[in-house]
Amino acid sequence: MTNRKQALVVTGLILTMLFLSSCSQPQGNTAPTTQKVTDMAGRTVEIPVKINKVYATGPIGTIFMYTLAPELLAGWNSALRETEKKYIDQRYHSLPVLGTWRGTKYEGNIEELLKIKPDIIINMGDVDDKYKADTDEIQKTLGLPVLMVDGKIENSAAAYQFLGNILGKKERAGRLAGYCDSVLQDVVKKMLTVPPEKRTRVYYASGTKGLETEARGSLNAEILDLAGARNVADPGLGKNLRRMQVSLEQLLIWNPEVIIISSDGDEKHTLYSSITSDPGWRNLAAVKTGRVYEIPAVPYDWINRPPSVNRVIGIKWLANLLYPEYYQVDIQKETKEFFALFYGYSLNETELGQLFQYAARRP
Repeated sequence: MTNRKQALVVTGLILTMLFLSSCSQPQGNTAPTTQKVTDMAGRTVEIPVKINKVYATGPIGTIFMYTLAPELLAGWNSALRETEKKYIDQRYHSLPVLGTWRGTKYEGNIEELLKIKPDIIINMGDVDDKYKADTDEIQKTLGLPVLMVDGKIENSAAAYQFLGNILGKKERAGRLAGYCDSVLQDVVKKMLTVPPEKRTRVYYASGTKGLETEARGSLNAEILDLAGARNVADPGLGKNLRRMQVSLEQLLIWNPEVIIISSDGDEKHTLYSSITSDPGWRNLAAVKTGRVYEIPAVPYDWINRPPSVNRVIGIKWLANLLYPEYYQVDIQKETKEFFALFYGYSLNETELGQLFQYAARRP
């Protein structure tokens, strides 16, 4: 073989090797732009590696996102009320109102939601088969990745860690998760020392007349169980039952020792006034002994409506309210610490007084 032919062969081999090499290596930026993750319901979802904007299908997830990474929040589910704005950083007051998904029904404008271009959507709440199917349908409808996040209060720490890893907020998530774990372990441990015969019968009152409640065992009422209360609304129909309609006749049969009221942000305390003054309620043990309390509701309800991360301070409040001899804490001090950590807000003494005006034991 002549030198010229040898040179041509060598050149051909080099070009072939370079071609094969270029086919096997990614061109340009080699960093992946998407990743597959397993959400808290066990679903595999492909999401962007870099996430700049997150929409939550309901207020449980939206509040959760605000406490973890408000700068990534795409918008609110409904317009902020004045009672909420006080505790929400002004930088986020003007975020768009994007509506809420209830199951597979969207209460909003899908076109407006898609214009916002969220990188991911989180659906926080139950993680059973029904909600998995709903989430799959939402993802199919929008063409965007939807992650399920467990909304149970005992899984709050895991939820923070899950989202913290995805959003690049591990340090912040770790602090919030640590707080949630510490509270739950402490309360549950101390509630185990309460003798069964001393468990307080509690009625959770909601609705305009106080005749709506949440059944024992449901996500919406789990704080009552964890705080050692005996939720009188126990129809034996399972955890999937949500809000129940009841009658005064049924309440007289249950005869709760304590009534806690969901005020729905009513600053006039209308339901509290009605329950404590209406002749129809006066024969209940709770009313007779003055053990009727309003659930603190700033910036959101501490027990339910929505069952958000505010339940972490709610469980402290309720356990101390029901069993001060077993769970001894300075609830005002604990509340200040919670607001500082989760909302970056410093409560003053006047605000604390207003917050507990209808939520504290009377002398």
